[in-house]
Amino acid sequence: MSRLLRLLDNVSIRRKFIMVYTIGILVPIVIGAVVWISFTSREIRQNTVHYLDQSFEKTAGNFNLLTQTAINVANQINADVTLRQDLSREFSTPVEHYEIYWFFLRNRFNMYLVSNPDIASITLYIDDTNFINVDHFRVLDDLTKQKEWYILASSDTSDFTIYPHSTAISVTPPQNRITIIRKVRSPDFLNNAVNYLLIELKLDRIISELNSEGESIDTYLTYGDNRIFWGTQLTNTSTDPQFLHTPSDDKYFILYKSIGTSPYFSDWKIYGIFDRNQINRRQLVVLVYILLITLSMAGLSVFIIWSVLNSMRYRLLALSSHIKKVGENYFEPLELKNPGKDEIGWLIIAFNKMITNINELINVVYKLEMQKKSMEIENIRAKYKYLQAQVDPHFLFNTLNAILVFCVKNNYTELSSVISSLSKLLKRLLTPGNDFITVSEEFDFIEKYLAIEKFRFGGKFEYEINISPEVINSGFLIPKMSIQPIVENACKHGLQASIDERRKLVLTAKIDSGALVISVKDNGAGMDKKQVEEILEKLKNPNSEIGSDSETGSGVGIQNVYRRMLMSYDKRFHFSINSSPGHGTEIIMRIEGE
Repeated sequence: MSRLLRLLDNVSIRRKFIMVYTIGILVPIVIGAVVWISFTSREIRQNTVHYLDQSFEKTAGNFNLLTQTAINVANQINADVTLRQDLSREFSTPVEHYEIYWFFLRNRFNMYLVSNPDIASITLYIDDTNFINVDHFRVLDDLTKQKEWYILASSDTSDFTIYPHSTAISVTPPQNRITIIRKVRSPDFLNNAVNYLLIELKLDRIISELNSEGESIDTYLTYGDNRIFWGTQLTNTSTDPQFLHTPSDDKYFILYKSIGTSPYFSDWKIYGIFDRNQINRRQLVVLVYILLITLSMAGLSVFIIWSVLNSMRYRLLALSSHIKKVGENYFEPLELKNPGKDEIGWLIIAFNKMITNINELINVVYKLEMQKKSMEIENIRAKYKYLQAQVDPHFLFNTLNAILVFCVKNNYTELSSVISSLSKLLKRLLTPGNDFITVSEEFDFIEKYLAIEKFRFGGKFEYEINISPEVINSGFLIPKMSIQPIVENACKHGLQASIDERRKLVLTAKIDSGALVISVKDNGAGMDKKQVEEILEKLKNPNSEIGSDSETGSGVGIQNVYRRMLMSYDKRFHFSINSSPGHGTEIIMRIEGE
């Protein structure tokens, strides 16, 4: 096997394509055509018989439904007591008889005609010479008794007789109609006279279904001893009936099905006669088309393969030669056991050389990308340190200023506690450590700051710190000095500007749906909606700066906190401000869990 593969490596591309085309396309097509011819004859015959059987089954069902409907109508009219009573009335003048017909009898028959479009007419022949011929009702006179339908029905012992023609009184009787004749008699009806109800049915819909089978199938509708009622080749008439003579089974497929409501239509059938040569002709036509398509596709594929081979051979030789010249001084080829001597072999050698060069380029680009990423990280870290360092001096300045104001107001008394708190704060700021601390540690730091602020406000300031046990146990870490600037901003711009002597600040931390929620709320002066929107807009704009003396009253601290939080948590951090003039301000920071 390996020897055969090595031999194929030395075969030209042109010959390889010819071998693939012959073995993989041409030979399977020929074999498939032979197999198809062997098996399709039986399948076509079975499909044809099945199709005819299904079609005849549908037509038989429609014929049964049509005739059963007519029989039901005949039975309903025969059982109509009021109809018999109206027909048994005595009348003295033709006008009185016409009024009886117009007001009592006419609508009964019209009702059946409207609801059954396949019923052509309903006529009741009455054995009463005093009756007048009007529309649906006619006198059973001597001339009528000479007609073929009457002779057939009167000699039949059954109440129902099927007459395979039209009984309409016309010069040219309509085609494709049958008449269902029902004897109507009753002891209380005109001295038990025998009357005849004729319901004429239109078989146009049934004939149309049989005609739709196509010209290759001869279909016939027969009755009696295979008398032809209708056929694709001829139509029966009452004066010249023809009989159906079925051909030999050797040359034709013959399918028949009994139709009509039993027992009235026991001798009615549908015949389908299909010439076996039609199947052979269909096979021949399909085979010719397949051969034409196969030869066309084979010729087209040969032309395409020839064109592609010439193009590929020229381009591959040019590309291989070029890569070989360029790569001789720069690349080392990947040694293969048998690269081959055809055009593809040269392409493999050239491609392997390019792969070596690409690997080297990837290593260079990868190192450059790593250096670039490292520089970006250092840049972000430096910016982070700068923002944090910007907070610390600002805080120290405000704290010293608070102590100075307090000392002036109180003549340097009670300085020990203030200085103690300040020393603890300075020690905390100057102590090196991690950039992230727990919420409890941040709140301890804020509590010392609020103790100093409480001295500064002179007893007119209260604060409340609430941290839930869930927060303590969660181990949530936040950036150092990330909450204190918000608290400082609330004291400086919210409570200091308030005229209310009961100033209060509430600091809260809790867990809500897995997220850390920190709230800083004061009852200070507050801000209107426009000021709040201005602050939020500037916070979202990385190039904007919120000055400490802005009208919004928010200094550099809130901006630094917002940017540090975004650097640490990105889209997990959410910031909102709730405020209104005279009702204080609440700042809510939400950090979603990982």
